[in-house]
Amino acid sequence: MMVWAHMLCSLLSYVAFLIAFLSGLLFLIQERQLKRKTLGKLFHGLPSLGILDRINFLSLGIGFGLLTAGLAFGLLGQHVLLGRWWSGDPKEYFTVGLWALYLALWLIRLRATLRGHRVALLSMLGFSLVLVTFLGASRLMPSWHPSL
Repeated sequence: MMVWAHMLCSLLSYVAFLIAFLSGLLFLIQERQLKRKTLGKLFHGLPSLGILDRINFLSLGIGFGLLTAGLAFGLLGQHVLLGRWWSGDPKEYFTVGLWALYLALWLIRLRATLRGHRVALLSMLGFSLVLVTFLGASRLMPSWHPSL
C-alpha cells in the first residue's frame, strides 16, 4: 500500500512540475512577444501573464506537497519493509535534492521575493532535475529503484 502511495504521489508531483515548466515556458514566450511587440497567433491563444504566473504558483505548491508526501511514503515504506529509513540509493539523494530545490523555490515564490520571469526560469531549471531524478538516476548509477 505504501509503495503504491509513494509511486502515485511521486508521479503526480512530476506531472505538477511539468505543468509548472510548461506554464513557465509559455510565460517566457509571451513575455518576449510583448517586449518585441510581435504579437503572433500564439500570443492570442495564450492566457495572460498573470494567469500563467498563477498556474505556475499553484503547480509548484501542489507538486511540492505531492513530492513531500511521496518522499514520506517512500521512507516509511522502506522502514516497514527493510527496517531502515535510508538505503543510500542514488535516487534517494536526487529526490532529496529535488525536494530542497522546490522547497526553496516555493518559499521564494510564497514570500513574493521573485515573480514572473525569474520564477519561470527557475521552474524550467527545476524540471531538468526532475528529469534527471526520474529518468537518469536509476539508469546511470546502480539503484534498486526500477527505471522506465
